[in-house]
Amino acid sequence: MTDIVYLNGEFIAKSSAKISVLDRGFLFGDGIYEVIPVYNGKAFRLQQHLERLIYCLEQVDIQSPYTLQKWHELIVQIIAKSVQPHISIYIQVSRGCQIDRVHTVDNALIPSVLIMPSELSPQVAELAPIKATLKDDIRWQYCHIKSTSLLANIILRQEAHKQGFQEALLHRNGVLTEGATSNIFVVCNNNILTPKNNQSILGGITRDLIIELAQNASINLVETDINISTLDTADEVWISSSSREISPVTQIDDKIVASGEIGPVTQKMHRAFQVFKQTLIND
Repeated sequence: MTDIVYLNGEFIAKSSAKISVLDRGFLFGDGIYEVIPVYNGKAFRLQQHLERLIYCLEQVDIQSPYTLQKWHELIVQIIAKSVQPHISIYIQVSRGCQIDRVHTVDNALIPSVLIMPSELSPQVAELAPIKATLKDDIRWQYCHIKSTSLLANIILRQEAHKQGFQEALLHRNGVLTEGATSNIFVVCNNNILTPKNNQSILGGITRDLIIELAQNASINLVETDINISTLDTADEVWISSSSREISPVTQIDDKIVASGEIGPVTQKMHRAFQVFKQTLIND
């Protein structure tokens, strides 16, 4: 794997990349991030990822340091410098460095920019079922903003991991929101249900694609409130994210989902996703 990252205008070795202790991203988690999978040198929905990055920067009043075109150019350069065919590109933009640690913001700050590739293991045709646990959603009220302040997500995911689960499924007052690191889909009577795209969830790029693929396959998909009691009678449950694609959930806490097997709708959506990805690679 190439050891080159982009930091504040320079392509440098990862081991040499340093930020100031006064960077507000370091001190406060005051920043936005994005993660973009790249398959065989082709970025997955690059335009949508970059548009979300700029949108989230606007939501927290950080001026995007680059135009959309410039962001595209930088991503292309990072891909060109990477020796692995499949990578994940992490972008982080913090508000920048201030003269001292203060909560009020100097509007003249110059944002800090990191673009860092890492090796990505592409998902194979075989689906790997996981176990999940239900947790109260203790996060803040603006989950639609892809903030670097992920402590609550980390706590929830770590609690799940310690209990032997691969993901935490979150809910507020008994209504599902999303996973600690993923979006949620529930299948009932051949209908796919997923939580509404609002401030309680991060509307994932992969989530959007799954919705499109379901529509193309003439599968009814509804964005709606899903009570956690629905999981007791669900036919199938899966989670999605850019890095894990589609992961079937066959057990939630001590309850097996339906038969405990990977369901036909999950398999159909997984195949459609793989076809889309292959088309991207071959394009």
